[in-house]
Amino acid sequence: MNEEEVPYKCSCGGSLKKTQVEVEFFGIDFGLRDAEVCTACGSEYLDQETLKVIEEEIKERKIFALEKRVLVTKSGESLVIRIPPEIAEFLNIHYKSLVQLFPVDKDRLEVKVVD
Repeated sequence: MNEEEVPYKCSCGGSLKKTQVEVEFFGIDFGLRDAEVCTACGSEYLDQETLKVIEEEIKERKIFALEKRVLVTKSGESLVIRIPPEIAEFLNIHYKSLVQLFPVDKDRLEVKVVD
C-alpha cells in the first residue's frame, strides 16, 4: 500500500499517513491491517471495522478483560505473585510450569512460559 497523507493531524500535532501495520493483541496475530500512523510520535490508529474484528476474536477466545490486579506476597525470602486461574488457563500454566521472568523497565515485568 502506498503511504497517503490524511487531511487531519494526530493529537500530538504530527502528520498522519495511511499505511499498513502488523496488528497483535493479547498474543493474537491479526496480520497486516490498514492504519493511520503519525510521522512524529509513531501512534497507530486502526479503523472501527478492524477494532470490531479484534474485539470479536478476543471475546470468542474468552480472554476479554483478563487483566487483573494481584497483591504481591512473601514466602521465605522470595516475593510471590499469584496468577489468577483465568490467566493461568489462557497461558497454559500449571503447578510446577517453568517460566522465565524478564524486567522490561522499572515498572514492568514480562513472564514467558518456556515449557
